[in-house]
Amino acid sequence: MYVAIGAPFGAMLRYYISQKMNGNFPYGTLFINLLGALLLGIVARFDMTTMLLLGTGFLGAFTTFSTLNVEIVKLYETNKKWCIFYITITYIFGPLLYLFAYTFHL
Repeated sequence: MYVAIGAPFGAMLRYYISQKMNGNFPYGTLFINLLGALLLGIVARFDMTTMLLLGTGFLGAFTTFSTLNVEIVKLYETNKKWCIFYITITYIFGPLLYLFAYTFHL
């Protein structure tokens, strides 16, 4: 039940940010996924109910693995340098932001 309550809000916020920030480069998705990694590092230390509501529900719907992969393919087809940049930033800074938030109890 908690997942179902949090998910619509995460999805709506993701859509809003993507509409405002995405253009020739998927800045919105990059921002969303990096922010989501940081926030998940914070939420991971909360009780199970809060984790289900915010972690699995809200952040699960807020972050987006499928959109990330579609955008990687589109960038690969149009600009390989930006594609490599996007992959590198996402997969290096995402885990680092999670680890930072989790380790330092943000």
